[in-house]
Amino acid sequence: MEKDQAVRDCLLNIIAGLEQWGNKLGEPPALLRQGHMQIVRLLMLEGKEAPIDLPSLIQLLQKPAEEWGISVAGIYPQEAPLLIPDLGLSPDAREFKFMYDSPEEAQTQEIVEILRYCRGTMPMLEEKYRKLRAFLITNPVIPAYRLMEFGLELKDTELMKWLGRCFEEITDDLERYRICPRCGWTLEFRNNHWQCGTEDLCGKIASRGEIKKWETPEPMHRLRYGIYRYTMLPGLAELAAKDWLTKKGYKVTLFPQVDRFDLAVELDTHIVYLDMKDFKHPLHLANFFNKMQPHQLEKYRDPHVYIVIPQYRTKIYPGYSRLVTQALMAHASHLKVINEQDVQKHLAGGARKR
Repeated sequence: MEKDQAVRDCLLNIIAGLEQWGNKLGEPPALLRQGHMQIVRLLMLEGKEAPIDLPSLIQLLQKPAEEWGISVAGIYPQEAPLLIPDLGLSPDAREFKFMYDSPEEAQTQEIVEILRYCRGTMPMLEEKYRKLRAFLITNPVIPAYRLMEFGLELKDTELMKWLGRCFEEITDDLERYRICPRCGWTLEFRNNHWQCGTEDLCGKIASRGEIKKWETPEPMHRLRYGIYRYTMLPGLAELAAKDWLTKKGYKVTLFPQVDRFDLAVELDTHIVYLDMKDFKHPLHLANFFNKMQPHQLEKYRDPHVYIVIPQYRTKIYPGYSRLVTQALMAHASHLKVINEQDVQKHLAGGARKR
């Protein structure tokens, strides 16, 4: 365990250092130098050749993790590099950093603060939270005046403040972006094609079709990357699941008890709760739960609570839910992880819909 922690700390320092270095070129940041020394030490302890300078380190990190010479099993996907030429940090590296920066929510601080505020107000602001969360999911890029209008509709200065921090202005850069036909966020031209985010999940699961740009003189804002990746993308799956289950005749509530779960489905004898989790790699999701304390996982002991993997993840990575279950530590082994396409089967096996 001590060695695993050393590997985690090393990777976090390298990733954070590379991120800082990318934002401001010049002298390598202290975090990057620290992470470099840590990986050198880990390799020397294994009696293996170590990258003595930064170019050698950069070259090493572009290889799959299984070729680095240190054991990353159960920590970082072995088939994934940390760096991608001409792109920078890989999607796995970014997800790894998000996961360990905020292991309780794996979301950006703005969403955590919105949750704390809505849960801490008496009575809890369930309807306002539901309205704000749905707005974030369905408005990935928005004119400044509409963002202001919605903030005023909330009639809450604290929520309005955090809402504004979920977005960034892109007016001056609008020409270099295009509209993602699937999710509505921004496409960027990288590596000779248009991509939606670092992973380009939308491009992997839907055809691009005609690519359009924003034709507007209005100042425009978009969701910050972390909100797009950890709130909006899984949110699209949550809204789609709600619509699908409603059409099947179920009564469904979004984000019950201020997001204690993502969906509540009412049956005649009980309520089934669904928590959608969208992580690129099964190991990232398993580690998300493994990092939690036992008391944080108590809500999943209810026999009618399921963790649901969106269908597009199982298409990209067959056996996803099984691999998550296999990687869970003992204190998290009670979690029930299922695929989205199996949700109705579990509902039908429970009781009749209300």
